[in-house]
Amino acid sequence: MSHYLHELAHTKRNILLLQGPVGPFFNKVADWLQNFNNNVFKINLNGGDEHFYPCNSVSFYDSIEVFPQFLENYIQQHTIDAIVVFGDCRTYHKIAKSVVDSNPNLSFWVFEEGYLRPHYITFEKDGVNGFSLLPKNHDFYQNVEITSIDESNGKSHYYSMIYYSIIYYIFMLLKKYKYSNYIHHRNTSLSFYASHWALALIRKLKSRLIKPRLIKNVINNEYKPFYIFPLQCNQDFQIQVHSHYHSMKSYIFRVIRSFSLFADKKSYLLIKHHPMDEGFNNYNRLIKKLASRYDVSKRVIYILGVPMPILLRKAIGLVTVNSTCGLSALIHGLPVIALGKAHYDIKGLTFQNGLDRFWKERQKPNTQLFERYRSYLCNKSQIKGSIYYADFKLNIE
Repeated sequence: MSHYLHELAHTKRNILLLQGPVGPFFNKVADWLQNFNNNVFKINLNGGDEHFYPCNSVSFYDSIEVFPQFLENYIQQHTIDAIVVFGDCRTYHKIAKSVVDSNPNLSFWVFEEGYLRPHYITFEKDGVNGFSLLPKNHDFYQNVEITSIDESNGKSHYYSMIYYSIIYYIFMLLKKYKYSNYIHHRNTSLSFYASHWALALIRKLKSRLIKPRLIKNVINNEYKPFYIFPLQCNQDFQIQVHSHYHSMKSYIFRVIRSFSLFADKKSYLLIKHHPMDEGFNNYNRLIKKLASRYDVSKRVIYILGVPMPILLRKAIGLVTVNSTCGLSALIHGLPVIALGKAHYDIKGLTFQNGLDRFWKERQKPNTQLFERYRSYLCNKSQIKGSIYYADFKLNIE
């Protein structure tokens, strides 16, 4: 079990929950924490929050300008000593973090999608992803004990996530009159998501027609040798907050240009579209334009739908901004370079000498260092399970 979760649950506290993920997950979190005699409070910020957490909660209806004072008053009134959120870059959560930072009696805890996806949940103190407190010092991990990792696979919860998202946004819309001042971190239009999910479905169906050929080409080494560049969701905080360019288009430009100038002329670059972004962005024209400009049209392949494990087994290296695919590549012993802020960007694990030199000087990760790092990561911050699994139960010992 996560060391951080054990620390939170086993010290009797007055815990305030802010926004959780879509679905009933935070309701379960409250039950788990109450089983250890913690007092749990909840502030709802919109109709979706209220629907999935209707009891023992209060609602905030005012403008965001008064939220800091509202939060400070609430903390004082209920003697709150810990705040728990899902994602640390949402507008209200950033305010909460600033309040915690100015109060030595408060602590800040963050749930997030698992670093080791798709079968883990992340839980850390003070921040996640680029804000994570996980040590990046190579020497720190030399004395970490290597422990066994539960690598069993569970069911996919992609459609559960879509279901909960639909319900969440429906109730956000239905109760918009109550929460008229609420500021969401993403587009809240049902028609927006319906149209893009429909487009994603169409693209998925199209990709199924060419996926067998692409998979066959990969397995038969038609693209050998090749690098993988897995794209990330452009609107995700990993790009908007924890990267240098804040746009996947900028990274695509940088990677293709560098590949054309410095990679071996016989190598390929396979650019993989993110499965959750298929209905929102399509980079086919941009990639074709850049590949043509830099005379690598035959060596840059844009792919959708091919499972990452198939690619990882055949690739010679992976370029990422800060995706969890970087961790998957390290598990496979592949050379990796992270172009943004990544908690696994550590000397001995990832390439440290820049993208232009990566193509020819790439190095495989230190196997023992990675096993020590992964053991520490799992024991410190990872919880086995899925946020969107309806029957998921947390084992707190």
